[in-house]
Amino acid sequence: MSVFGQPFRFAVVSIAAVLASFGVLYALCRALEVNATPAILAATLALSLSRGMGIPNLRKFAAQLVLLPLIALSAGLVGTALLKLPPVGAILFIVGIVVSILLRKHGPVARTIGRIVATPLIAILVVPVRIEGIAGRWLPVALMLAAGLTAMMCSAGAAWLADRIGWIQADLGQSGPASKVPESAGRPLHIAERMALQMFVALGLAFVIGMNVFPTHWAWVVLTAFIVCSGTVSRGDAVYKGLMRLGGAIGGAVLAAAMAHVALMEPVAGAAAIFAIVFVGTWLRQINYAWWAVCATLIFALLQGPQDEAILSALGMRIVCILIGALCGIAAAWFVYPIRTEQLVRKRVAETLLGLRDALASGLAPDMSELDRLAAELDRLAPPLRLHRRLVGSANTLTHPSAWIDRAQALIAQARNADFDRAELRTQMRELGAMLKAYSPGPARRNQATANVAD
Repeated sequence: MSVFGQPFRFAVVSIAAVLASFGVLYALCRALEVNATPAILAATLALSLSRGMGIPNLRKFAAQLVLLPLIALSAGLVGTALLKLPPVGAILFIVGIVVSILLRKHGPVARTIGRIVATPLIAILVVPVRIEGIAGRWLPVALMLAAGLTAMMCSAGAAWLADRIGWIQADLGQSGPASKVPESAGRPLHIAERMALQMFVALGLAFVIGMNVFPTHWAWVVLTAFIVCSGTVSRGDAVYKGLMRLGGAIGGAVLAAAMAHVALMEPVAGAAAIFAIVFVGTWLRQINYAWWAVCATLIFALLQGPQDEAILSALGMRIVCILIGALCGIAAAWFVYPIRTEQLVRKRVAETLLGLRDALASGLAPDMSELDRLAAELDRLAPPLRLHRRLVGSANTLTHPSAWIDRAQALIAQARNADFDRAELRTQMRELGAMLKAYSPGPARRNQATANVAD
């Protein structure tokens, strides 16, 4: 993936939406002589919306028009609760995140809403909503509603403008090919329910440990537990994300200590630095998640402002909190309805073989959108396995799950060629299917699809 290709353009459009949302609400907050937390809320909502990079159709626009202001208002209320009644705020926060995950069961629009629900909740961990200096009860509510509306209009406007000038090709409210979510073999739970239970346990542990052991730094524990557990598809994926988060966080925390304690930036310079970091993080996140971990840690550290502690003490405390939060996320993924990484690899490789077999049987050219989906699913599983192979190795590299992914991806690459050799492709498919059967953990646990593709 080219660094200066689509990821760069995507980041430019995203930061444009974020800056516009922040600017509108910041001007309104200045006019009302209140602080800028509603503007920060609008910016985080715009960042979440821009991930879809779409121009909403009428139905989606109407749904966002109703829901986004309510989501912003709800996030503001949760932030207020975290300030005044931390245990109540923690419960409301966990409920909000769990609901956002459960929404994934109900289609792409609901998944988008779920992501939008989660984003401002995460933002208020570090910048709780504080609207001071306003006489009256309803103006703070109006500011929260305005934050949601502004984010929606700015993100849609940025996508529309970028599409008009040919900078990117925006999704005009149409969903692409749906990505199949992994199912828990032998378990009745939907994948979203499994993830919701894991997140419930991870956040519960993080809040209990953080608020009782690290009362001034608990947000770092909770934030890391959320990042590690969010979207985790297997045990290995959770460990990999924990390592990436920890490594990136150490780098981000070191930079934050230098910028916040040594440079002692003025507010304007600090805001400019934060937006620049948001841009870089959005850009490089599509290249490697570790870059986003660095940038996210740095952003949250700068938003918290200068600390009274010594530099090394604050840096060490943040790293300890991040480590504990990562362990909370890994523990939840490891023990609460876990999915073994090898089991999921077998399922994904078997799906790839079945998809290719069906395409060959029809005599028609393979469906490129289906090949893209299969390749994306394999890419999603590959990084932790390749890291494991580099660190631990394998007595026989052909038996390592990362080798199965590599061979499946090679088969997809062959099928993309218009003049591919069907006989040769069938031979290689049978070899890979036979390999999966030969190294199966046992007949009782063998994926039936794996057994079929070798026939």
